[in-house]
Amino acid sequence: MGSERQPERNHSLDRLLVSFGLLNVAEWGFVTALSIYAFRAGGTLYVGLLGVRLLAGALSSAVLAPLVMGRRGVLGLITAARVLTLGCAAALTLAGAGFLIVLGVALADALVAAAYRPAQARTLPALARSPQQLTRAVAGTSIAKTVGQAAGALFGGLAVELMRPGLAIGLAATVMLLACLGSLRLAPAAVVGVRGADRPLRDGLAAIPGVLRAPDARPLVLASVLRTLVRGLWGALLVVVALRLLHDGSTGVGVIQAATALGAILALPLTATQIGRARLALPCVLAFVGAGVAVGTISAASSLALVAALVCVWGASMALADATSLSLLHRLMSTEAFSRTVAVMESLKLISEGAGALLAPALVAGLSLRAAIAVAGLPLPLLMLASWSRVRGADDVAAGRGRLVALLHRVPLLRGLDMAALEQLAAHAQPLACTAGEVVFARGEPGDSFYVIESGEAEVAIHGRGVARLGPGAEFGERALLRDTPRTATVTARSNLRLRTIGRDAFMEAVTGERGVRLAPADLTALPLEQALAKAALFSGLGAGPRARLAAVSTPVTLAAGEVAFERGDGAEHLYLLLSGRVELIDGAGLRSVLEPGDTFGELSALGGMPRLAQARALTRLQLASLPAAVALAELGERVPFTAEAEPNHGVGA
Repeated sequence: MGSERQPERNHSLDRLLVSFGLLNVAEWGFVTALSIYAFRAGGTLYVGLLGVRLLAGALSSAVLAPLVMGRRGVLGLITAARVLTLGCAAALTLAGAGFLIVLGVALADALVAAAYRPAQARTLPALARSPQQLTRAVAGTSIAKTVGQAAGALFGGLAVELMRPGLAIGLAATVMLLACLGSLRLAPAAVVGVRGADRPLRDGLAAIPGVLRAPDARPLVLASVLRTLVRGLWGALLVVVALRLLHDGSTGVGVIQAATALGAILALPLTATQIGRARLALPCVLAFVGAGVAVGTISAASSLALVAALVCVWGASMALADATSLSLLHRLMSTEAFSRTVAVMESLKLISEGAGALLAPALVAGLSLRAAIAVAGLPLPLLMLASWSRVRGADDVAAGRGRLVALLHRVPLLRGLDMAALEQLAAHAQPLACTAGEVVFARGEPGDSFYVIESGEAEVAIHGRGVARLGPGAEFGERALLRDTPRTATVTARSNLRLRTIGRDAFMEAVTGERGVRLAPADLTALPLEQALAKAALFSGLGAGPRARLAAVSTPVTLAAGEVAFERGDGAEHLYLLLSGRVELIDGAGLRSVLEPGDTFGELSALGGMPRLAQARALTRLQLASLPAAVALAELGERVPFTAEAEPNHGVGA
């Protein structure tokens, strides 16, 4: 709770991030090579037809993805299927098959690919061993995607310059195979499910009329949808720009594609400076205008270097526009209204990007190429200039949210989240005031909320013994919240407290994009025992020296499923740290508690010098560290009398 210790390396998460980066390299290498092949086969018309892939992805997101995303090993299955689709596309291209046949295989690839990101969001909690690992992994996936896109675009353009498009697509399939091999090694104990159906497209389409009638939201929703239409339009035109306007060949296509991703990377620190900013209207409008102006200016450019620079500005502006517009919507709307609005936006964006790509051939056919590019850049500036007064008025209404977002950004556990996720958390954060001496929550209570201290001081106690003190900016309650287990400690206000509380589902949706998930049980057996002790609330306040002395006198214990560690009424000379598996405690009244790795048990009776108050039975195979009570008590400090008044849930906590 509130600790800033760096999490240990998680090799499964590392493999996931590397595999995801390789997947993006392969995908963008494939798209770049396929775009060049399409232009050579049928000019701008065939490049525009590639936009049908996006419409297929929208259909798959709504219909097919929910059917498979919770299955064990689904990431490996998806990448394996994509190895086959990319391999087929390569073989068909080399064999001289017609473009429409190759496009059909590309559509199949898009249908398969749409399930990857939702499935990934559900796999992350199953692989993470701590909340810190989870938030860092979520941030890592965003970086891996952006870097992979830039590398893949360059790779695809260079490959087509040096060899036939079919061979370049074959190389992309090989990179996808490497991503597949990395994904197949990911084997979480379970990919946790979520509550409720996933129908973003259908639900979003049904909500469109109501959202578009909301005066404050309408300009931002329309701008976001228009942004993706322009992105689809420019995505088709850039191939024509590189090959026909600049005559820079296939390498030019890759350079221009990579410049977009590079702009998004450069926008990361700029976006971070907007976190907690009271007013967002000006940067939001400037970002949309900048994106349109950058595209329109390309119509007058005559060198690859200048086009790449403008595209880099375009990529940065698009990223900033996305972050600030979503943040403004978060601040303007209730949680329910925002969820409905985002569903509408995502549905319309999936459709509009594909429509933009399909529109490109018509613009080029009806106008010159340079005129078509200029027209592509006009809508965003015109819409935002016409909407400026309304957006500024909406910003006035939403200005008070920035301070809360800044508070959440300072919380160590949340520092890996981006601007949109922090705004989402702020939208769900509810105020709570506690007077000095008041219990925020007690050990054994259900864990359903995450807490951040705005002002005041709180004390964390195990069986009446203080183990930590927390001040402004500290967070607590995440362990039970993320694991869906009872509280393992009692938190009491030492002074008047002002808190912000965030419900479990809202927290998990912000950090993973999915509601209702939970962290899979950890396995601490791979850690040195000193580090495992640091994860236990009872010993988290001890220094490295006391933990090392405790570890030196510990004894490993292994129990099979169904074995009993101790019975109620037994003598108590040891307490236990659970390293792997799950244990059930049942007290004399029949109250039941299930513990997971990182929890301690038997400490109440062992440290209090009384018989066991509960039975401890292994639900699965257990690995424990048995700690002598006398040594633990000496390291923890002066004995505290354990009474029912000090610990209301003492029977279950034994």
